[in-house]
Amino acid sequence: MELFEQHDLDGNIPVGINLLFGILFCDMTQVAEIESDIEFVAVINDQKDCLMAQDNTQDDPASMWFNIDVPKGHGLKAGDRVRITIEKL
Repeated sequence: MELFEQHDLDGNIPVGINLLFGILFCDMTQVAEIESDIEFVAVINDQKDCLMAQDNTQDDPASMWFNIDVPKGHGLKAGDRVRITIEKL
């Protein structure tokens, strides 16, 4: 197959094979999962926005919130419910 015959001059394995290897053989350990409504979407620049949800109970040590940049074209708006998952590769 052509994909498996491709290689870079510096010996790197093609990205497609790296991704396949990562999906099949890497143990991804979930660190955190946050499910929340987006409070607001901030415009960062012409390439990305920032999704934000900040729990108003910051005194509660168990409360979780997020502030994460995403590429433009995401189609999300304030009030949409999202799930943010953090995994260690």
